[in-house]
Amino acid sequence: MKSSANWLVHNKPGLLLAILGKLGGSVHLSVEGDLHGFDLDRIPGVSDKETAILKRNTIGPRQDFRVIPLESSMGHKLLSAISGAVPKRIIHIQIERDGVLQFGAYDNFDPECLFFGPALNQEFLDSLVRQEILKPVRVKT
Repeated sequence: MKSSANWLVHNKPGLLLAILGKLGGSVHLSVEGDLHGFDLDRIPGVSDKETAILKRNTIGPRQDFRVIPLESSMGHKLLSAISGAVPKRIIHIQIERDGVLQFGAYDNFDPECLFFGPALNQEFLDSLVRQEILKPVRVKT
């Protein structure tokens, strides 16, 4: 989503849950970083392979990478397992729905490295600001 603001994320797990709730249904989430100890491979359908939309973002050193299929009811369980590691051990998170990238948080949620796709419109972003999950940071020109 094009915006005149970068975004400072105050509540990373809250942001991810809100996005998963907004997107609903079946989505795929990719995580990249130090994933040891999370037992993500126990989730049915998890893969360490890139997809057409969800790609690795770190060239070196090579990081762990998983693509996780999620139904809306799985979001809380997954995030409770990894939320303490976001963004400490998990460097990049992406979410796609129906073959379209809807969210990307890169470089440990760097305000200049957040992407909101077409399903996450301005009204949704404004609601996140009201909930104090996001704060707009104006881009210097």
